[in-house]
Amino acid sequence: MTELITVRTFSLSTEFEMAKSYLESYEIECFGQDELINRDYVNANGGIKLQVRTEQAEEAVKILMEAGYLKPEDFEPIAEMKWVEKVLKFFNRKLT
Repeated sequence: MTELITVRTFSLSTEFEMAKSYLESYEIECFGQDELINRDYVNANGGIKLQVRTEQAEEAVKILMEAGYLKPEDFEPIAEMKWVEKVLKFFNRKLT
Protein backbone atom coordinates (compact mmCIF):
# COMPACT_ATOMS: atom_id res chain seq x y z
CA MET A 1 0.00 0.00 0.00
CA THR A 2 1.43 3.35 -1.04
CA GLU A 3 1.34 6.15 1.49
CA LEU A 4 0.09 9.62 0.56
CA ILE A 5 1.52 12.91 1.75
CA THR A 6 -0.16 16.34 1.75
CA VAL A 7 1.94 18.83 -0.20
CA ARG A 8 -0.43 21.80 0.02
CA THR A 9 -3.81 22.75 1.44
CA PHE A 10 -6.18 25.00 -0.50
CA SER A 11 -9.11 27.10 0.67
CA LEU A 12 -10.65 27.29 -2.81
CA SER A 13 -11.49 24.30 -4.98
CA THR A 14 -10.51 26.22 -8.14
CA GLU A 15 -6.96 26.74 -6.87
CA PHE A 16 -6.78 23.07 -5.87
CA GLU A 17 -7.95 21.96 -9.33
CA MET A 18 -5.37 24.16 -11.09
CA ALA A 19 -2.46 22.83 -9.00
CA LYS A 20 -3.71 19.25 -9.34
CA SER A 21 -3.98 19.58 -13.13
CA TYR A 22 -0.53 21.14 -13.27
CA LEU A 23 1.05 18.24 -11.38
CA GLU A 24 -0.85 15.71 -13.47
CA SER A 25 0.62 17.30 -16.60
CA TYR A 26 3.99 16.15 -15.19
CA GLU A 27 2.53 12.65 -14.69
CA ILE A 28 2.30 12.98 -10.93
CA GLU A 29 -0.76 11.21 -9.63
CA CYS A 30 -2.73 13.50 -7.29
CA PHE A 31 -5.54 13.04 -4.83
CA GLY A 32 -7.77 15.47 -2.97
CA GLN A 33 -8.65 14.85 0.66
CA ASP A 34 -11.78 16.64 1.93
CA GLU A 35 -12.46 17.80 -1.63
CA LEU A 36 -16.21 17.23 -1.64
CA ILE A 37 -16.98 18.85 1.71
CA ASN A 38 -15.01 21.96 0.73
CA ARG A 39 -16.95 22.50 -2.49
CA ASP A 40 -19.98 23.62 -0.48
CA TYR A 41 -18.31 25.06 2.61
CA VAL A 42 -15.22 27.20 2.11
CA ASN A 43 -12.30 25.93 4.20
CA ALA A 44 -14.44 23.38 6.00
CA ASN A 45 -12.38 20.76 7.79
CA GLY A 46 -9.15 22.69 7.15
CA GLY A 47 -9.44 23.03 3.36
CA ILE A 48 -8.72 20.71 0.45
CA LYS A 49 -5.52 18.75 0.90
CA LEU A 50 -3.54 18.08 -2.29
CA GLN A 51 -1.90 14.71 -1.79
CA VAL A 52 0.65 12.76 -3.80
CA ARG A 53 2.37 9.43 -3.37
CA THR A 54 5.28 9.62 -0.94
CA GLU A 55 7.79 8.62 -3.60
CA GLN A 56 6.68 11.55 -5.81
CA ALA A 57 6.42 14.16 -3.03
CA GLU A 58 9.86 15.71 -3.52
CA GLU A 59 9.32 16.14 -7.25
CA ALA A 60 5.80 17.49 -6.69
CA VAL A 61 7.03 20.12 -4.20
CA LYS A 62 9.79 21.18 -6.59
CA ILE A 63 7.31 21.56 -9.47
CA LEU A 64 4.81 23.47 -7.32
CA MET A 65 7.54 25.82 -6.09
CA GLU A 66 8.79 26.52 -9.62
CA ALA A 67 5.23 27.30 -10.73
CA GLY A 68 4.54 29.56 -7.74
CA TYR A 69 1.95 27.31 -6.07
CA LEU A 70 4.29 26.94 -3.08
CA LYS A 71 6.74 29.36 -1.46
CA PRO A 72 9.56 28.67 1.01
CA GLU A 73 7.59 30.46 3.74
CA ASP A 74 4.83 27.86 3.34
CA PHE A 75 7.19 25.49 5.15
CA GLU A 76 7.72 27.83 8.11
CA PRO A 77 5.71 27.12 11.25
CA ILE A 78 2.80 29.49 11.73
CA ALA A 79 3.24 32.14 14.40
CA GLU A 80 0.88 30.35 16.78
CA MET A 81 3.11 27.25 16.68
CA LYS A 82 6.47 28.93 17.24
CA TRP A 83 6.07 28.44 20.99
CA VAL A 84 6.54 24.69 20.40
CA GLU A 85 10.15 25.29 19.37
CA LYS A 86 10.80 27.15 22.63
CA VAL A 87 9.27 24.35 24.70
CA LEU A 88 11.27 21.68 22.86
CA LYS A 89 14.50 23.65 23.35
CA PHE A 90 13.74 23.96 27.05
CA PHE A 91 13.21 20.22 27.46
CA ASN A 92 16.21 19.34 25.30
CA ARG A 93 18.40 21.42 27.63
CA LYS A 94 16.99 19.58 30.63
CA LEU A 95 17.61 16.16 29.07
CA THR A 96 21.22 16.69 28.08
